[in-house]
Amino acid sequence: MVSRGASMVRKIPGSATGGEIAEIHTEQHRVSESVPKCDYSRRLSAPPPSERPDSNLSDRQQRVVVNGVYSAQGLVTSGVPQGSVLGPILFNIFISDIAEGINGRVCLFADDTKICNRVDVPGGISQMTNDLGKLKKWSELWQLSFNVDKCKIMHLGRKNPRAEYRIFDTVLTSTSEERDLGVIISEDLRASSQCNRAAGNASRMLGCVGRGISSRKREVLMPLYRALVRPHLEYCVQYWRPYLQKDIDILERVQRRATKIVYGLKEKSYQERLNDLNMYSLEKRRDRGDMIETFKYVKGMHKVEEGSIFKRKQSSKTRGHSLILEGQRFKSNIRKHYFTERVVDTWNSLPVEVVEAKTVIEFKQAWDRHKAILNKR
Repeated sequence: MVSRGASMVRKIPGSATGGEIAEIHTEQHRVSESVPKCDYSRRLSAPPPSERPDSNLSDRQQRVVVNGVYSAQGLVTSGVPQGSVLGPILFNIFISDIAEGINGRVCLFADDTKICNRVDVPGGISQMTNDLGKLKKWSELWQLSFNVDKCKIMHLGRKNPRAEYRIFDTVLTSTSEERDLGVIISEDLRASSQCNRAAGNASRMLGCVGRGISSRKREVLMPLYRALVRPHLEYCVQYWRPYLQKDIDILERVQRRATKIVYGLKEKSYQERLNDLNMYSLEKRRDRGDMIETFKYVKGMHKVEEGSIFKRKQSSKTRGHSLILEGQRFKSNIRKHYFTERVVDTWNSLPVEVVEAKTVIEFKQAWDRHKAILNKR
């Protein structure tokens, strides 16, 4: 998710300097249920017939059984065998060229297609309109319709012209929030809605644990908290990490409540409870998580295009380590707290022995030692 969002933002011209952005969310009807087999065959025409996946789709018949009575056999003219790996594979093959000819930044995941572009520059609105026209032509060519009711437009930026866009002669509905891979994205790019949702889900799960488990021993409750509750608070948090104090507090409140129900800790302060349980606050865990993800990007452990997330800074200075990152210039205070910007100074200040770790485990250990030394000063 971090790669998906960060690379999209970096590749939109002017996004770092406060440009007005239009982001269109589209969704196709499920290809495995609606596309004729002849179109599958057109996509899969390169290999020999016996080696092609579409050989599993030919000469298939089906019938219905009701109360032990069988209907007549009928030819299956569309779809793939349900429950097999063919569905996802054929879908990926089928939509592989959907972005060809589109000028905006395109992001694909399953049956979701997103187009993002600046609209405060000359020709920006018409370019977005043309991109939607190309999607329509692709849909008509390959007989794969879009679910127009689920297609939305999100206008980003205070001075966005908020133009009206159409697809298949239907005006796209404007939305202020959209859920993408389990994360709520809002048009003001703040994380408040996502924080409220994450805290609510985690709090409800903690309530289930408290009601369902009679024991209040730390050996019982803490593993359940780490496995069932905390993941709600930290799912993809590097992408939507809160920076407003009210959002930070609403997440931390869940962990405060979880540590308080442990036997013998109710009367202690939150920091004392964390020390007794050998735990970090969620804010410190987010700091650590930021550096772990940065380490993975810098070391090439994530398969992303080089330079799409971070840019290495060329410097002749001998002080510091050799993996210095270059920050971008930005006008927006929101962008200041975005993952690719907020981690730069912290990463660049790390000692050589931390950033030159060979594995993630070594990096975690080196980071913990480094923070322990800083806390003693």
